[in-house]
Amino acid sequence: MKKIILSIIVLFMLTVSLQPMQMFASSSVISVKLSNYVGNQKSLSLSTTGAYKVVGNNVSTVQRYAGKTLYDTANLIASNAWKKPATIVVVNKDAFSDAISVAPLAYKLNAPILYTEKSVLTKATESQIKKMNPDNILIIGGTSVISTKTETALKKYGKIKRISGATRYDVSKNIAKEMGTYSQAIVVTGRVFADGAAIAPYAARNGYPILLTPKSKLPNYSLPKKVMIIGGENAVGKSVEKQIKKTSSVTRIDGMTRYDVAANIVKKLNMGAKKIYLARGSSFSDAIPLSLIAAKNNSPMVLIKKDDITTPVKNILKEKGTYSFHIAGGKGAVTEKVQKKLANEFYLQTNAPYQLNISNGKISLKGIKTYNTVRVVPEKYSTKNILQIAGKPYLGNVNFAIESGYIRPTLENIPFEDYLKGVVPNEMPASWHVEALKAQAVAARTYSVKSIGKVVPDTTAFQVYGGYNWYTNSTKAVDATKGKVLKYNNQLISATYYSSNGGYTEASEEVWANALPYLVAKKDTKDPVNAWTLKLSKKQLGTTLTASTAASQWSKAKETNAADLAGLKSWLLKNKETAASDMKIASISSLAFSGKTKGQRAKTVSIKLTYHLKNKTGTYALNKSTTASMKMTEFRSIMGATKVKSTFASVKNNTNDFTISGKGYGHGIGMSQYGAKARAESGNSYSSILSFYYPGTKLTNY
Repeated sequence: MKKIILSIIVLFMLTVSLQPMQMFASSSVISVKLSNYVGNQKSLSLSTTGAYKVVGNNVSTVQRYAGKTLYDTANLIASNAWKKPATIVVVNKDAFSDAISVAPLAYKLNAPILYTEKSVLTKATESQIKKMNPDNILIIGGTSVISTKTETALKKYGKIKRISGATRYDVSKNIAKEMGTYSQAIVVTGRVFADGAAIAPYAARNGYPILLTPKSKLPNYSLPKKVMIIGGENAVGKSVEKQIKKTSSVTRIDGMTRYDVAANIVKKLNMGAKKIYLARGSSFSDAIPLSLIAAKNNSPMVLIKKDDITTPVKNILKEKGTYSFHIAGGKGAVTEKVQKKLANEFYLQTNAPYQLNISNGKISLKGIKTYNTVRVVPEKYSTKNILQIAGKPYLGNVNFAIESGYIRPTLENIPFEDYLKGVVPNEMPASWHVEALKAQAVAARTYSVKSIGKVVPDTTAFQVYGGYNWYTNSTKAVDATKGKVLKYNNQLISATYYSSNGGYTEASEEVWANALPYLVAKKDTKDPVNAWTLKLSKKQLGTTLTASTAASQWSKAKETNAADLAGLKSWLLKNKETAASDMKIASISSLAFSGKTKGQRAKTVSIKLTYHLKNKTGTYALNKSTTASMKMTEFRSIMGATKVKSTFASVKNNTNDFTISGKGYGHGIGMSQYGAKARAESGNSYSSILSFYYPGTKLTNY
């Protein structure tokens, strides 16, 4: 409900309305600075419906583990997560099956996985082992995979244990035996290694061995009661599944591609993915060591292409709200283009709570990162994508910045007609007659159309905007009047409006400088004449105060109308007692309204009062008197427009108080909203309502 339009804003509108008209495109947009419902806050809650993402330079955290060689990358990963491990696992750089099978055991031993060549201990790996100084070294594979010469070189750095087997399947079985007891096992193909790499963090974290199998026949494994098959039937055939079902219950996670399988692991196992690990899906040397860090952080690892994140993984990042990314390998494995894509946006998880706070002069997205500003945008502008800010719904892009020490959201470039759908029900109740709502829509559109392309406030200083707070009737009114505005002499008018006029509209020149031919004073028989009163006690201080009164007694003395007179005290301190820091009004001896405007309202006010001024010692000088004279419009402003609701008022001098009685709510210039309601209910169309309140204007397109 429009209660008041500040004089200075409307005066500006009256002035600019006389400037040459400019053309606006149908796709025009407007930005809105949010404060009316958000307030001045140093902490704001956020949540989303639909797809919203944070965008900007380096908004997410991206860490890359990249060495010159695969040995260096494995060493770098190890150094990141382990300082002085008791055990180190060593595998052949080409034996991916061994590396995958041993990942759960390595995690159980809290050991990194390092690579070596078959016949010689790789220098980079030897240097890493020497630096870590382990007690034990676990070799995976037989001497045909890691030679006795390499084993001899390793013996210098720790006690050696080797797990081997005649085939890769025997190796995986023997590793499983080494793990001890387990409640579930993972079965993957032994021919390709993408599925095994993708499941490795989950298997490791939960202590499940990874058993390799040919496509059509399961090796002689001792299986637990639960088995999970990873991969489709082209990887682990139906016959293997039937064999397993003889002794165990089976679940299968598959997918069209290796990228789908990795993504489906995250989805079907409901894995948290705020932090996620990424490795190239066509090369596994980097992926296996990385899987152990993923397990340590209870996070999944997914597979991507060298230069593309792939759609299945994109969907996971969107669904899970991932904001921390860890990439295995250098730019030859995963390109810089992919890294930048990850760094410069991340999705907020739908319906998840987020918190913005101010920290050291910046905005902190709690638990994620600190920024100069936070820009949140929908994947697509749509009523299906909604951002809740402090519990209030908004559409479109929102930029959060610090303003005067508070977090200030600005809604960026929303369609102008959608802006009006958020204005109309907040200026006029959406339950009112649709013809009144249409009149309100045209007035609001006319009032704000010159601000297209600009940033406007969401308060009564301009128009109250409630975000995606749309209602059927008010939305219908905006749509039915799309593009319609009021003009006078082919120029946009200043379409001011207010709540109620008390039965008489006011002329613009009685309040502002301009006498506009379409803002005139005239009788309004349809306005419901909403009455109001305000009582001001003649005796304001209940305690008799003398020159000898102690400061403590002064502090306890309370004015009867303290809240009502706060603005008047500020006016007196500014205009009458500029040297004083504070005052207490003791009594009001006279209050009188005089003169009459064209709209039948009081013109001026005279108020005589006695007050006490606070001096440097904290006490007060007594019984100072003054008579304050001002325009009635100024009196309303300093007393508060919600208390003195209009200047259509009179005052009665009673024994103990002055009673101000008034009619209407607002300045009375332009359209009465309650009057529009009454006229609509009487059968008037919105165009006739507008013709009455803005006589001589033309309803046309902007």
